[in-house]
Amino acid sequence: MWWWVAAIAVVVVAVIVYYAVTSSGTAKDSDTSPTSSPTATVTDVPSATPDPAQPTPGPSEPSGSMPELAPVAPEEPSDNGSGLVARIAAMKAVQGEAVQAGEIAGPAVQFTLELTNDTGEAVDLGLISVNAYIGDDRTPAGGLVRPGGAPFEGTLDAGKSATGVYVYTIPESQRGDVTLTVDYRAGQPAFVFRGAVG
Repeated sequence: MWWWVAAIAVVVVAVIVYYAVTSSGTAKDSDTSPTSSPTATVTDVPSATPDPAQPTPGPSEPSGSMPELAPVAPEEPSDNGSGLVARIAAMKAVQGEAVQAGEIAGPAVQFTLELTNDTGEAVDLGLISVNAYIGDDRTPAGGLVRPGGAPFEGTLDAGKSATGVYVYTIPESQRGDVTLTVDYRAGQPAFVFRGAVG
C-alpha cells in the first residue's frame, strides 16, 4: 500500500507546484502589464478661410504714380475733357525773395495760372496743388512767396474763371526744360505744362 500513498503524495505535490507557478505568473503578468494612459484628443482646428463678405485688399499703387494729362507747351491751354481748362496766362523772370523758412532767394520765374470751369459744378480751389520741376529727371524747383505769390483759394463756380500766382526758383541756365503740374483733385489727372519758361 505504501506505493499508493507515495503516488498520491506525488500528485498532491505536483498540483501544489502547478498552482504556485500559475499564480506567480499571473501576478507577474498583472504587475508588468502597462497601465493604460489617457489618450490625447486631437481637436481639428478650422483653417482660416477668407470671409466672402470682406473685400480682398488689392495691391497698393507705387508712390509717384499720380495720373497726369498729356503735357502741353507753356503757351497752350490744357483741357481735362470734362469742362475744366487750365492755362499759363503769364510768366516772367523775377528775383525771388526768401521770406519763409526753407525758401532760397535767387533768380526765379513767376507763373500766373488761369482755371476756367465749364463742368457744371463748383470746383474747390483749396484742393489745388501746383509744382514746378527742372529737367528731364524732374528735379523739384523751390517755391517762393515773393514777389507776388497768390495761390488759388475759395470756390470756382461753374462758368467762371480764377487766377493764381506761383513763384519758383529756377536758374536762368535751366529754364529751357521746365515742367509745371496743376493737381486740382485727388484721383483726377493733373494738368501738365512742359517747355521753355521765363
